[in-house]
Amino acid sequence: MSYELRGRVVFITGASRGIGRACALEYHRAGCNVVAAARSADLLNELVDELGSDRIVHAVVDVTDARQRAEALASARERFGAIDILLNNAGWASFASVLRLPGAHLERMWGLNFAAPVALIQEVLPEMIQRRSGQIVNVSSVVGSQAIPRMGVYGATKAALSSLSTALRMELQGTGVDVLLVSPGSTATGFFEAAASVDVRAVRLAETQYSPDKVARAIVRSSRLRRREVTLSAEGKAICAIRRVSHRLADAIMYRVAKRSMPPLKH
Repeated sequence: MSYELRGRVVFITGASRGIGRACALEYHRAGCNVVAAARSADLLNELVDELGSDRIVHAVVDVTDARQRAEALASARERFGAIDILLNNAGWASFASVLRLPGAHLERMWGLNFAAPVALIQEVLPEMIQRRSGQIVNVSSVVGSQAIPRMGVYGATKAALSSLSTALRMELQGTGVDVLLVSPGSTATGFFEAAASVDVRAVRLAETQYSPDKVARAIVRSSRLRRREVTLSAEGKAICAIRRVSHRLADAIMYRVAKRSMPPLKH
């Protein structure tokens, strides 16, 4: 049975740019009421102005801050009512070997990529369970399934989010609440420009790029069709398939990708 999107309230983190912004546009086209959450007020205002609709509002929020999270959700509920769909999309990466990763970068990735999604899930789940309807949509990454050197901790946060999604899906059996996991590959966003480069240069890992719009369409389609897990990009699907056959071969491929794509920085 499909999930009717028209009239649903979707709360999207990291909605000011990239995949999050594209998802705000796509869910809006599908008839949803959209709460676009991010830290950049200017970019969020541009998004709201572009749509020019009473079905979208913005929430200027740092989702790693408990008080700001609570205020953003309260404001969303006051405007639209209960949250029907939570899309955990916000994320950040530091390109570094595990040895040289600064502690502050570890804390930021863990807080934004994993702890904040867990906290938001805990905030919206009770009302979803009570209504016996709702969706948790978590945006992971291909590197959450197949690690790559020099992005080890980032990949670990995404692996944690993937594992959480699987466990949560089992915990919510029979409640009417869906848990969806979407794992994009290399996407043409500002992700790499926003990432930190500690001892290696942050560059795109693949020449083939999905557009944010294409990823957003896949996410909204998955939401409508209630698809539990989706991996995007041919390279992403291929490396995950290879890993199921041979961990050694998959590791060797990703080692070569990292060696080619992430050269050490000279300080």
